[in-house]
Amino acid sequence: MSLELVGKPKLLSKRELELQEVKYIYSLRAERDELQEQLNTAKKALTGAIKDIEQFHEFAEKSLSKNYPLAFKSDSRFDYTRSAFNVLTDALAEIGGDDE
Repeated sequence: MSLELVGKPKLLSKRELELQEVKYIYSLRAERDELQEQLNTAKKALTGAIKDIEQFHEFAEKSLSKNYPLAFKSDSRFDYTRSAFNVLTDALAEIGGDDE
């Protein structure tokens, strides 16, 4: 397959080039705004999950640790939520924290 030009390529005027540049800049801004919105949504979700885990641990520490101190310390659910908490806080720190 050969690459042959069909006719002479059209040269754009300065005005047409500027218009294309402006359109491109606006498309980049729209893409940036969409990505920022997605990032903010992710931050909110991470922050919400972190708060839920903190509330769970506060409740568990207050109620379970008084009545069942050994069960509280050895329960794998608490190990899981501690691990999840660490992963979530690390992820939130990596994407810039909660700084809308």
